[in-house]
Amino acid sequence: MSKSKLLAVLAAAAMIIPVFAEDVKTSFSLTTDFALSPASGYVSGPTHFAPVTGVYGGVEGRIIADYGITIPTPLGENWLVKGATVAIDAKAELTPVTIKPMLDITFTPLPFIVFSAGVQAGTGWNLAGLQGMALYNDAENKYDDIKPFKGWFYKAYAQGVFQFDLGAVIPGDWTHVLMMYTYQTYYHGLSGVPNGDIWMWQCSGKKANGLQNYQSLILAYGLPNDVIKRVGVMGELDGFYSSSAYKAEYADFNGAFKSLSISPLAQFQFGEKDSLNAAIGFSSRRSFKEEHDNGNIEPKLTFSGYEWYFYRVAFSYTHKF
Repeated sequence: MSKSKLLAVLAAAAMIIPVFAEDVKTSFSLTTDFALSPASGYVSGPTHFAPVTGVYGGVEGRIIADYGITIPTPLGENWLVKGATVAIDAKAELTPVTIKPMLDITFTPLPFIVFSAGVQAGTGWNLAGLQGMALYNDAENKYDDIKPFKGWFYKAYAQGVFQFDLGAVIPGDWTHVLMMYTYQTYYHGLSGVPNGDIWMWQCSGKKANGLQNYQSLILAYGLPNDVIKRVGVMGELDGFYSSSAYKAEYADFNGAFKSLSISPLAQFQFGEKDSLNAAIGFSSRRSFKEEHDNGNIEPKLTFSGYEWYFYRVAFSYTHKF
């Protein structure tokens, strides 16, 4: 987002807030995410499962600070629309190798529909061999570091969420069957990198500038329990709309590949201010005709199907102040 557009958004918010000043709510929270991924070997050939080859394959961690303002915007007196709100969230994400400010705006016109849009921008560095931001070196099958502030990761998105709770239709402690479907369109890129080239962000490579879509579906059950609040399963899909995001020389790589993942999950609540989400993830990645043991060479290989593997065990802890 350009400086002028950002100022326009802030100015609009400044004009809106005083109108509902008595009912405006502010919040601040810190979320700490941690994930451990087991090692999983590459197997060539059509769709298959990849074996776990070791307990340790990688560790992920980040902290997100979130300052939010929620503004009531009632659309009428009917119970469906009188609770409409607009929320503005300013966030900052810090990992061992990146920093990324974010701004999100969310409009909830109805209890079961949520619209949101946001922008992100961040930079990264190398820490003990962990690469926050890097450019693919085709000749040597490796990623070359980009110095902090010499390049910027950026992302803009728009999404819609449909959410439903059977308990709203059939009241009762044991009737809370939950569903949440999210569809997001987003564009991400790395500044200074030509379209079609491959780059890395937050130690994850094989990325390219381009328009993508993300979808998720959560099916869960809300428990009448003070600590264990929900259990369920989440399915996710993520990938480019078109393979043209990658250069023609990577045509066999299948740039339009959509990664799929399935994650059993649970949510725990500890009082009013603390919550913990836990998930076990099984995901998919490209499988190739050629045998290999180095992921950096994959853009030059020939796609042949899906390779399913044990992705990670993840925890997300949030404290509200």
